[in-house]
Amino acid sequence: MMPMQFLFWSTLFYLLALEGSYFLCVWLAARQLKKHQREVTFAEFRRIAKSPLTPPVSIIIPAHNEETIIVNMLKNVLTLDYPDYEVIVSNDGSKDKTLQVLIETFNLRRVERADPQPIKTEEILGVYQSPENSRLVVVDKKNGRRADAINAGANFARHPLICVIDADCVLEEDILLHMVRPFLRDSQVVAAAGIVRLSNGLTVRNGKIVHAGFPRTPLGINQEVEYARSFQWARLGLCQLESMLCISGALMMIKKNVFVAVGGSSASSITDDIEFTIRLNAHVYDRTKPREGKLVYVPDAVCYTEVPGTLSQYADQRNRWTRGTLEALRRNAGMFLNPRYGITGFYGMSFFIFFEGLSALLELFGYSLIAFFLMTGMANLGQILLLLYLTYIVNVFLTLLAVLMTETTRFRAADWPNLSRLLLAVFLNTLGFHQFHLVARLIGTFQYVFFGRRDLGAQMQRMAPNPGTT
Repeated sequence: MMPMQFLFWSTLFYLLALEGSYFLCVWLAARQLKKHQREVTFAEFRRIAKSPLTPPVSIIIPAHNEETIIVNMLKNVLTLDYPDYEVIVSNDGSKDKTLQVLIETFNLRRVERADPQPIKTEEILGVYQSPENSRLVVVDKKNGRRADAINAGANFARHPLICVIDADCVLEEDILLHMVRPFLRDSQVVAAAGIVRLSNGLTVRNGKIVHAGFPRTPLGINQEVEYARSFQWARLGLCQLESMLCISGALMMIKKNVFVAVGGSSASSITDDIEFTIRLNAHVYDRTKPREGKLVYVPDAVCYTEVPGTLSQYADQRNRWTRGTLEALRRNAGMFLNPRYGITGFYGMSFFIFFEGLSALLELFGYSLIAFFLMTGMANLGQILLLLYLTYIVNVFLTLLAVLMTETTRFRAADWPNLSRLLLAVFLNTLGFHQFHLVARLIGTFQYVFFGRRDLGAQMQRMAPNPGTT
């Protein structure tokens, strides 16, 4: 009896710790969002847009087989409201007509530019630039995966700040103004993350967003809820605790010298963004050396990215994210509970190990324990249903808080029909959709732990960034 009681109370403690940690993150995020909204002014962004002291930015776009979307994507990026920036497309050994389409559309010409390579990458095959729009540079290279393409772009970046985005992203026109603001206000800031939302409901004309609606499918709207909870506000709260260990590869701004000092992205990682962010945290929050700086989250800098449209794509994506998270945590396991990294090592690593990396296994264990209690008569059906109901209500409450926080920003739902669909998804998200998500993560966990699977997945080599599993 005693071992069973221990297991029961351990499971209950885990659930309380999980929901308590998430509530703490949402509460801290709400406080930070209110503070941010109180401080920010349109006049400040006008000054940033017109000031000659605003630091120039190098936007890096890794691209692999993107011939169908790259032109429209660049039309969007080349019309951003920012005084001085360059756009570096790193063509990572595309097998389709990506390079040819870029050359023909933008009248690119091959140029001679030195390849300094502070970060080693695959061989550079050529560098191209547009005579009509000199801010556009295309680096053609041998295939080395996404991280290697980012590193190659960083090598050629001429400016002190680099902003990494994905080739399927659509950006708000003022995104760079919002992303650079923390760097101007605090010299200690070394990297900034922004919010990533779904592009599946966008209407874009001539590179401009004319309508930001929600996806129309049940899968899409459920991912909208998932991103609102895990990506947007959990990450903002974790940032206040120096524990933001996953900056999305779809939107990150970082000082170039810090990017190089950390060693750039790891081309051998399953998911390079979380692995890089953990190493970045180790670099920034290492208490054995002088303080390197801090990471920030910008709650009004938004880019939109494509998410899976089918259940098979969704399952493949979450499988890969799970494997990538486990790999990144294993590679940096020395940070766990290590006083050298302060709260990052104690809280941040604990959060990502138990509430992200191992959460699928622990949740499966909880379901198994419930079944065991029922079969042995240690709990009756009414008690089990009450426990499940309370868990469901707490999940709905926390997700609803996250969604309602979005409604206080400029990215709120455009109309009542969209808002009602979003609220309905909050209540339905835990019923069926979450269980499918759990199965995909369990498969990924077993494939990585027992079979060492490290590929990028059959269907999803490029698709939206990891919002976490919380």
